[in-house]
Amino acid sequence: MEKIPNADYILIIGSGARETIFIKKLLNDSKSINKDINIICLGNNNNPYINEKCNLYIHEKFSKEFFIDFLNNIIKKIYNNKIKFAFIGPELPLELEFSDMLEESNIPCIGPLSNYAQIETSKTYARNFIKYAGLNEYSPLYVVLDNKVNKENIINNLSNFNNFVIKKDGLCGGKGVLVQGIDFQNKEDVIDDLYNSIKQNEKILIEDKLIGEEFSLMSITDGNGNVKHFPPIQDYKRLDEGDKGPNTGGMGCVIDRNNSLPFLNQEDIVICENINNIIIDNLNKNGVGKKNKIGYRGILYGSFIKQRNNKIKIIEFNSRFGDPECLIALSLLKNNLYNICNEIINKNLKSNLLFDNSSMLAVYLVPRNYPSFTESEIINIDNVNDTIKNNIIYGNIEEKNGNLYNLSSRTMIYLKKQNYLGDCFEDIYNDILLINSKNNLKYRKDIGLKYLFNKNI
Repeated sequence: MEKIPNADYILIIGSGARETIFIKKLLNDSKSINKDINIICLGNNNNPYINEKCNLYIHEKFSKEFFIDFLNNIIKKIYNNKIKFAFIGPELPLELEFSDMLEESNIPCIGPLSNYAQIETSKTYARNFIKYAGLNEYSPLYVVLDNKVNKENIINNLSNFNNFVIKKDGLCGGKGVLVQGIDFQNKEDVIDDLYNSIKQNEKILIEDKLIGEEFSLMSITDGNGNVKHFPPIQDYKRLDEGDKGPNTGGMGCVIDRNNSLPFLNQEDIVICENINNIIIDNLNKNGVGKKNKIGYRGILYGSFIKQRNNKIKIIEFNSRFGDPECLIALSLLKNNLYNICNEIINKNLKSNLLFDNSSMLAVYLVPRNYPSFTESEIINIDNVNDTIKNNIIYGNIEEKNGNLYNLSSRTMIYLKKQNYLGDCFEDIYNDILLINSKNNLKYRKDIGLKYLFNKNI
C-alpha cells in the first residue's frame, strides 16, 4: 500500500486476532467518511492480513529497549507529528510502559498508562484497589502470600478456605490460575509448589473458589471520566469440552440475541457497568498521569461471575480488550470505530455505543498440543470459499515463503453471526469442519452448546 501524504497514520501495537479485527473495522469504517488511513504496526509475528494492510510492519519481541529505539529512530524521524493515535492490544506493552512513552512523545494512546494498568498487571493491587473503591461486597475472600511466609503459614492460611483458586500476581497470558477440583484436588497437593513459587519472590493470591457462570463486560473511556460499555460476552477459558483441561487465553466466546446472555438479567448488567464506572472513577482520582494529568484512557475489561445464589462477584480486571471477546464486540459494533477513537483521544467520548442484535459465536483453532508447543505446521485454507475466508481472523500465525505456519499460541478464530444461536452453532461448526479438513488444529466443539436448550433461543 502506498503512503498517502494527507492520510492519518495510526500506530497499532500487537499482531494477533484482537489487533487484526481492530484494523479491519477501522479500515472498513474509514471508507464511509472518505478518510484515508495508513497503518503502522509493531507486533510479534508476520500476520498476513496485517502485513497486507500496513504501510510499515515490524515484528519483533516486545521489550522496553526495542520500543525506545523504535520511537526514536522510526516514529520520530520518519513519522514525526503524523501519528494520529496509537492503539495497544496486548497486556505486556502496557506493563512495559509503552503507553507512557507514547504520551511523552505527544502521541495519544488508547491504552492506559502503566500506573493505571496495575489493575491488570498486579492481581494483589487489583484486589486491594477493589476494596479501596468501596466494592468489597463484590470481591471474594482472599489472602496474599509473599516470601515472608513459611509452610506453616501457608497451611494456616489455606485453612480459611473450603475450596480455593491460586493466582500468580503478575501477567500470565490468561494461563496463571489453578482451580481446586480441576487443576488439583486437595490442599496438601499444592503446599510444596506454593512454597517454592513464593520463595522465588513471586506473590501468590489465594481466593475463595466461586461457582457460577463467568462472563466479561468491557468498557471504553477517554481519560476524562466519560465511559461507554460493550454488552456482556461469555469466554470459554478451558482447553477442552466441558470446561476441562488447563486454562488458556480463551478458546471461544458467545453472545445471545439482544446483546445479552441467557443467565443474565438487565439488573446484572447494570451492576457490572456500575462497577466498571466506579473502578475507572477511582483510578482517575488515585492515579496521576505523567503528561497533562492523563486519566485512565482506553479499555477496562471486567471479568465477572454470576454465582448460583445470583450474586455478582469480580474475578479480575484487564486494562485492554479481551481476546476473543473483542472479536464479537467489534463485529457487532455499529458505530464508526474511527470516530469513536477520535472521541477517546480528544477526551470527549459522547457517542452511545450501538450494536447489532444478532447472536454470535467465535471459536479458536489452536495447535494440536496447545498450550504446549513442539513445531510449526503449514496451515492450508485453500479449499474454503471466500465467504468462509472472510470470517477467519488470523491470530498467532506466520507467513513465510508463500505459506502460512501456526506458531506457539492460538492460530486463528472463526466468527459466525446469525439471528438465532441455534443456527449460529450449526453453521459455525459445519464451516470449521471444512477449514480443518486440511489442517491438524484443535478446537472446542461446545462453545455456546449449553444455551441451545434454553427455551428462549
